[in-house]
Amino acid sequence: MFDIGFFELLIILGIAVMVVGPENLPRLARSLGKGWGEFQNTFSELKQEVMDETENVKKTANLEEIEQEISAATKVDVDVNLDLNEGNEIKPDQN
Repeated sequence: MFDIGFFELLIILGIAVMVVGPENLPRLARSLGKGWGEFQNTFSELKQEVMDETENVKKTANLEEIEQEISAATKVDVDVNLDLNEGNEIKPDQN
């Protein structure tokens, strides 16, 4: 995702140990993990709510029926005649 290699990760970890301190690093990691988990839960709940609301709107507006009606109204059957008449054929130059 961020294209961080092993050595870059070690450098970031080293800087984190120096800034936060080795005794507070596990507590910081736990807090970050809990925060990320809460973010994922909130995002998945929001996503589910949006999907549910979308389904409710589709049912309320009879969207499937409207789509079928529009499809039926705009369907155009065209017969295309690809046969060329003998008089309309392009003949190569006979020079």
